[in-house]
Amino acid sequence: MPKRRRRSQQHQNHPVAATWIFVMILLVLGGGMLLRGNLKTVMDMGQVTQTSESSSSGISAQQQAFIKKMAKPAVRVYRQNGQVLPSIVIAQAILESSWGTSSLFLQANNPFGVKGAYQGKSKSFPTTEYVDNKKITVQANFRDYPNLTAAILDHDALLKQSYFKGTVTDYQTAAKLLQTNGYATDPHYARKLTNVIATYNLNQYDT
Repeated sequence: MPKRRRRSQQHQNHPVAATWIFVMILLVLGGGMLLRGNLKTVMDMGQVTQTSESSSSGISAQQQAFIKKMAKPAVRVYRQNGQVLPSIVIAQAILESSWGTSSLFLQANNPFGVKGAYQGKSKSFPTTEYVDNKKITVQANFRDYPNLTAAILDHDALLKQSYFKGTVTDYQTAAKLLQTNGYATDPHYARKLTNVIATYNLNQYDT
């Protein structure tokens, strides 16, 4: 009789053990699913934050890339010759080349709209001019540069020779001198330059 009772107890213990094993499996699986859910939530929140930050900055990735593309040689040249502030160089490139999308920039490495010929090379493009404060479109020859560094060096020499009488270390003064001395026929050219510099914090490259 005792042996039978022991066998009966052993048979009754198996369902209890199985039940506990099943409960433990459920807890493990449930905990894993909860962890994955939490991780997904954190990742989603990170993506939302990143998207919000990029959209609130007010500048696209393409614009950021163009600023960096112009800033690197502009700063290097300024440290070499100390002639034209990098903020002015970058702002003029933004305005004159429409953020590097103009045919003049893409085909002639000319981000400033400098007319004439460079080492005997030029390309003809239509351009907008102001005559008596009215817009007109004319065909003109523009300097064709081999690279951006050559364009910036030539641009610096041109501004120093014809538009700046001395060393200018303030971008607002430089912008006014460019308009006063006739670099562009746009009557609002100086204001546009200073607005671009202030909006995109380009004067950070002047230090």
